[in-house]
Amino acid sequence: MDYEYLRVEQTDDGVVTVWIDDPDNNNAVNFVMNRELADEIERIDGDDSARVLVLTGTGRIFCSGGNIGQMTAQGRSLEPDEKTLPERLYPARSDIRRVTVALRRMSKPAIAAVNGPAVGSGVGLAAGCDVRLAAREARLGWVFTRRGILPDDGCLKLVLDGLGYARTFEWGVRGGRLEAEEALSWGFVSEVVERDELLPRAHALAREIVDSVPPLTARLFKLALVDALDRPLEEAIRFTERAQQLARESEDHTEALRAYAERRPPTWTGR
Repeated sequence: MDYEYLRVEQTDDGVVTVWIDDPDNNNAVNFVMNRELADEIERIDGDDSARVLVLTGTGRIFCSGGNIGQMTAQGRSLEPDEKTLPERLYPARSDIRRVTVALRRMSKPAIAAVNGPAVGSGVGLAAGCDVRLAAREARLGWVFTRRGILPDDGCLKLVLDGLGYARTFEWGVRGGRLEAEEALSWGFVSEVVERDELLPRAHALAREIVDSVPPLTARLFKLALVDALDRPLEEAIRFTERAQQLARESEDHTEALRAYAERRPPTWTGR
C-alpha cells in the first residue's frame, strides 16, 4: 500500500487509518491523490480483514480543497479510465467521481477525523464518511458558490443527505465556513474534541464497531441505510428484508445469541 499522497496503516483488528498526506500543499487534493483515494477505498471494501476506515489529514489540516496547479499539470498526463468525450477532455473527472461514489457505496463503516480546516472538496470527503468527528480547531468551508461554481462530483448530494435541504441551502448559498461547534449544532459532525484526542477517539469508536457488531451485519446495515436514502419506503423495506435474511443466516448471528445467553464477549468470524 505505497502511495504518493496517502499514508495507510491497518491494524490486526481491521482498523484502517488513511492520512491525506501532502502537508506542503495543505493536503489539497489533486488528480493522483483522487485516484489513490479511490483505489484504497475499493481495496478496503474488498479486503475481508479490513473492518473500519478512519480518514484524516497529516498535520493540522484535513484537506484544503483542490490543488489547481497540480491538477493542471497532472491532468495532461493521466489516461482516463473510460473513453467518453468528457473524460477525454477532463481525464481525472472519473477519479473524482470514483472517490465520492466509493465512499458512499463502500460497505465498510467510514469515520472522518477532521483534524483541521476542511475546504471545498475536503468537505465532500468528510461528508462521504458515515461518522464525522472534528477537532475543536476545525473549520469547514463549503465555499464553491463564492468562487462562482457549484459543489460538484457528488459533494452536493452527500452534504444534502447529511444535513437536509434547509441547512444545505443556507450553507451553500452563503458559501461560508462553519466553526466546529456550529457544525456540531447543525449535526454535520457528531463530536468535537481537542486535537490531540481526535485520532484516539476515532480509533476507539472504530474498535467499538469492530468488537460489538459482526462484520457482515455492519456491512449489511450500512448498505441497507444507503439504499434507503434513494428509495421509496416500500422498496427500502424489501431491500432491508433481503439483507435481514442474510444476517439471520450468518454464523455470527448464532454466535451473538450464544454470547449474549452465556454472558461472554462474542467471537466474530465474518460468516
